[in-house]
Amino acid sequence: MTTAGNKIKVVCRIRPFLKTEKPDTAVSVESSTVLRVTNPRDTTKDVKFNFDSCYGPKVGQDVIYKTDVRPLVESIFSGMSATVFCYGVTGAGKTHTIQGTETDPGIIPRALEHIFMHKQRDAINYDVRVSYYEIYKEAVFDLFKPRDAAGSGLPIREDASHKVFVAGLSEKRVTSYEQFDSMYQRACGNRRTASTKLNNHSSRSHAILTVHVQWKDDLASGRTWCGRLHLIDLAGSEDNRRTENGRDRMAESSAINRSLFVLGQVVEALNTGASRIPYRDSKMTRILQDSLGGDSQGMMIVNISPGEAFLQDTHNTLNFATKSREVVNKPVVHEVVEQRWSVVDRLQHHRGVGRAMRTAVVAAGGVAKRRWSEEAASSDNDDSSVHQNGPGSAGSSSNGVGSKRRVSPAMAPARSSDPGTRRPPLAGHPQPQQADFVQKVVSAKFHEISQKSESASNQIMERVMRIEKQLSGAQLDSTAVIDL
Repeated sequence: MTTAGNKIKVVCRIRPFLKTEKPDTAVSVESSTVLRVTNPRDTTKDVKFNFDSCYGPKVGQDVIYKTDVRPLVESIFSGMSATVFCYGVTGAGKTHTIQGTETDPGIIPRALEHIFMHKQRDAINYDVRVSYYEIYKEAVFDLFKPRDAAGSGLPIREDASHKVFVAGLSEKRVTSYEQFDSMYQRACGNRRTASTKLNNHSSRSHAILTVHVQWKDDLASGRTWCGRLHLIDLAGSEDNRRTENGRDRMAESSAINRSLFVLGQVVEALNTGASRIPYRDSKMTRILQDSLGGDSQGMMIVNISPGEAFLQDTHNTLNFATKSREVVNKPVVHEVVEQRWSVVDRLQHHRGVGRAMRTAVVAAGGVAKRRWSEEAASSDNDDSSVHQNGPGSAGSSSNGVGSKRRVSPAMAPARSSDPGTRRPPLAGHPQPQQADFVQKVVSAKFHEISQKSESASNQIMERVMRIEKQLSGAQLDSTAVIDL
């Protein structure tokens, strides 16, 4: 079921001044939806930006969560998907907003606590599973696993329903907030961070926490629903001239800036109605595809730094946030539908694979025969060359000068036409007769397997049809299920 289109909700938050920074009024909140910023090109003028919500540096984490994030988290219990991601330059407070501290928890701890409180007070049995991963230099790594076991990263795939997922990503079932918090704290230690001139604990990767909640609403109907929540901490864009990054940090910064540049291209393409949306140009935008013009509810929390020193970065961030407000998503209620013909489909899939394998084997047999013929012909040419270049040839000249001496056909050794004196076949290569025999045997075997597989699938289809008739007539019993 699809709902009406909704635009991405944009929330702006200003971090407090640091002890090393001199306070000023270059950035301020004028109202709950209006932000006033000094124009970096003309400091005598101001520029105003309108968003869904604006929060000053004194507003706490709890207010932002209850006002804007909590309704999105609650929507997953209606079978919806929701995405919240923090965006901004390095040092603007993104990780603090999404993760928080032990004494001042951020969005992730509050959202999971909310989910488990809902689970406890509801009579429905909710199955909660979480996954946590990072995108580091365009490679995906599972944060629930040690770095040593990560290898070269996990691939991003697309299922039959065109949903993007990370192949091989671990998904942990959690039954309480305490269990989740223990796992989450250990996983946060696996995320890559480093110190730069602008941020002592700079995140060097994009981090994504995904929560799957699945349940059956009614035992009589047996319908299963699934809600998904994505909480994303995007790494901040960096100006290497200000961060004074070294070689390793510059490589990380380049990957971060590249993925954020692609994010801007995706937003621009969606707003202009372009025929091609460059989701695939970055793994981060590929994963955010449902949240950018897809079937998920989206919220962007824009974190900005106060003060005149960051005015240009602030303007760039707010201009991007303004464009992002125009992106329209079409949220969908997700029902988990069991595939009725899943067994038969699998058999048909295996039969298709068998046909492809048989075709490959037959083609390989033909290639082997051609290769044998070509190598045999090449060997014959080499033998002929040796016969023509005898002891008096250039390669074995007696005078050491390498003079050429043509050998008379009468003096050249004649090639015997007697089958008993022919050159033996090349070692390690089958003769054409052997290749033909192998090809026939393999083809016959695959044909036999294909027939058995098709016969078995037809029998299962007949049984499924019989049970469907019994279901329609309310005659289902244990015997019918066992028969299937």
